[in-house]
Amino acid sequence: MKQYFSQHDGVGLKQLIDQGEASSYEIRAHFANKIKQLNPLLNAVVHDMTDLPVKAERDIESPLSGLPILIKDLNPVKGQPFTNGSKLLHDHIAPADDWFVHKYRHAGLHIQGKTNTPEFGFTPITEPTLFGPTRNPWDLTRSPSGSSGGAAAAVASGMAPFAHASDGGGSIRMPAAMNGLFGFKPSRGLSPIPPYINQISVNHAVTRSVRDSAALLDLIKGGTNQDLYPTLRSDESFSRSLHHEPKRLKIAVTPDWHGQVTIDHETNHAFEKAKTLLTNLGHEVEVIKPRFDFHDFTAQFMNVWIASGAVAIDHLGSLVGRQPSSDLLESVTYDLYQQGLKMSAFEYEKSRVRMQLLSKSFAEIFNQYDVLMTPVMNQFTFNTGDMVPHTVGEMTDIMLNNCSFTQIANASGQPAMSVPIDWTEEGLPVGMQFQSALGQDGLLLQLAQQLEAANPWFHQYVSLEQSLNTMI
Repeated sequence: MKQYFSQHDGVGLKQLIDQGEASSYEIRAHFANKIKQLNPLLNAVVHDMTDLPVKAERDIESPLSGLPILIKDLNPVKGQPFTNGSKLLHDHIAPADDWFVHKYRHAGLHIQGKTNTPEFGFTPITEPTLFGPTRNPWDLTRSPSGSSGGAAAAVASGMAPFAHASDGGGSIRMPAAMNGLFGFKPSRGLSPIPPYINQISVNHAVTRSVRDSAALLDLIKGGTNQDLYPTLRSDESFSRSLHHEPKRLKIAVTPDWHGQVTIDHETNHAFEKAKTLLTNLGHEVEVIKPRFDFHDFTAQFMNVWIASGAVAIDHLGSLVGRQPSSDLLESVTYDLYQQGLKMSAFEYEKSRVRMQLLSKSFAEIFNQYDVLMTPVMNQFTFNTGDMVPHTVGEMTDIMLNNCSFTQIANASGQPAMSVPIDWTEEGLPVGMQFQSALGQDGLLLQLAQQLEAANPWFHQYVSLEQSLNTMI
């Protein structure tokens, strides 16, 4: 039965429940057992909730009801630890669910644990001092990236059919790429916008299939009566939109922001493979030279991140009555906090406005093209411990040299996704990023499903689970 469940994505598991071939209890027990078997190997789940009694819920029926889900430890789950991967909050218990957790519960999903994250989700690795590093299930010496690295490692290895994730600079898409998953960052405003980090962060999930992502997006879309901006309306069901293939698309591609950054051989190979796939699917593919000053953008983005991040740290410290200090924060976080305290309002506002102007200019690409394809990361993999920043300067260098493609979609608010495209000779996954205009989430999902059908990847998970089973 374990292997049988492993052959299905979330939508497929729900069909087993609806057809009476399996119960919700059996499926949840299967994934609970996988957490207990694999987590000592991967350190993806930092708060195991599988032994907690399942609360009796009123009858709930949704496209994914009865299935388990994991929540990233940047979002509070009532009565459970809420640490943000930091010693500052090491013993904090959340008094209430956040909005996304509430939506998952309301849809009949069962929370089975919380996943590892770097401190406050600030770095593209998942190696917090508080809990230790998460391992990449494809190669235990490699990083799963971050900040949703725990979520991605858990889903790829089979600890959950899908997992909640969040993205303030690539934190859904980078772990998806390095763990062979589908990672979709929705348009800003499709669901409630967190107040921190200049509202560039969004919540969604990492999944094994495109249709799982669409189904989960249907569950969380919409706003609240406390939103300060209008919700980006979408009466469309993203799941139903997958019943149709996309039109012939005009797709711009660039591997390096017109020579401003470099990528490794394996990433370039996947880039060329994706170009061929798109052309064979009938799309018009054109290599472009975008007028986008990546280095200027990086400087402004980092200033906004420093100031906004320092405010988030200060507020979370107040939540538990602790003053942020070098004893309670990792060195890069403390450096960011100190620089944020010293930054003037003028400096912050200057960078915020400049970042917006650069984002508006970037978005003009979509007046001419339907989609933009780039790599997700400059290098397809790196070892655990190799990319741990100790200062903000080192964080900036990582963005300039290793993570150069994802942040612009956060600043512009546009939807973006990482799609598994290739596996290297070492058996490691490589993803490509696709972006579209604000509100064109359905179009991107249609393209993703078309790529999934032309270049299937689900069988890779079955092989991975078989390999992992030999290690436990």
